[in-house]
Amino acid sequence: MEAQPLPTLRPLRLGELLDRAIRLYRGNFLTFISIIALVLVPLQVLQTAASALMNGSLTTGSFSTPDELFTNYGYWIGILSTLVLSLVQWVLVQGIATGALTRAVADNYMGKKTGVLDAYRGIGSSWITLVAALLFLGIIIIGLGIWSMVPCIGWFTGLGMMLFVTAVINPLVPPAVVLEKQQPIEAVRRAWSLARRRFWPVLGYVIVLYLFSLIVVNGPVALVSVGLVQIFGSFSDPTLQVVLTAIIQGLVSLVTMLLYYPLQMTAFTLIYFDLRVRTEGFDLAILTMEAAGSTDLSEAMTAPVPQANEPLITGPEVGNFAILSLAGLGLYILFFAVIMGGAFFIVSLFS
Repeated sequence: MEAQPLPTLRPLRLGELLDRAIRLYRGNFLTFISIIALVLVPLQVLQTAASALMNGSLTTGSFSTPDELFTNYGYWIGILSTLVLSLVQWVLVQGIATGALTRAVADNYMGKKTGVLDAYRGIGSSWITLVAALLFLGIIIIGLGIWSMVPCIGWFTGLGMMLFVTAVINPLVPPAVVLEKQQPIEAVRRAWSLARRRFWPVLGYVIVLYLFSLIVVNGPVALVSVGLVQIFGSFSDPTLQVVLTAIIQGLVSLVTMLLYYPLQMTAFTLIYFDLRVRTEGFDLAILTMEAAGSTDLSEAMTAPVPQANEPLITGPEVGNFAILSLAGLGLYILFFAVIMGGAFFIVSLFS
């Protein structure tokens, strides 16, 4: 690792956060992408092959009876392979690769030039803790799903809680585990403690990133899917059509994931630092270290932060979740209305 001068930290506005994230991503483009590609590329190739096997087997039989479906071994091997690979991909990408990418982003942002192998070595066994923390977070989301079915208060707050935990708390857990060495439960609580201090600004930041992902990730995949229907629609061999479609969609999905996911993690790691700067004086700790001639950033990152004796959730936060629930429901209704209205309009044109 190559040591560099410590950066100047200060509270950043939304535009400045995005600008720094993009600059950091561009400056370490190959490193960040390579960290994810090392794990994602072989898994995505296997996932695409399993999907092609499963979809291709559906076009080779009539399945007029249940026995024909149960004896189609290609179909069941494809399903089983897809499930196993999805689980392995979740552990390796969300655990190991995300942990290594968080370490690389943090180190390079804080002035320590970190490469691909250094990033993976730097996380040690933290990836196990990260996987455990994400599993614990999944249990919380399931519990919130049950809570959303409770009459009145659950109806009005459950959806907002699930949205906030999934979109905001989840991406703040890796920095808490990898950089602060928090244990699973403490890491989730730490992510919530940071995010709740600036509830709406952080949520707005996440919404901007989500809209960006719709353009960068979902947009190309959707366009390719429409184009493939037009190109392969004239193929006389349905099996070849399905297999080629699965392969091309898998490749497009892989490329967009490799390009966007490192940028997303860069943006979330920077919002983590910004929250610590705004609410814990992390910038002052860095200045103190610099004045003392120390460049050991791990000491500042893992230094214990005084925790206020705060309740798990407060009344105003319940109100925020209720507002978020109503906003999410309203956007869903609006989206459904636009889709249905567009469908009826297209049907009316050809009727």
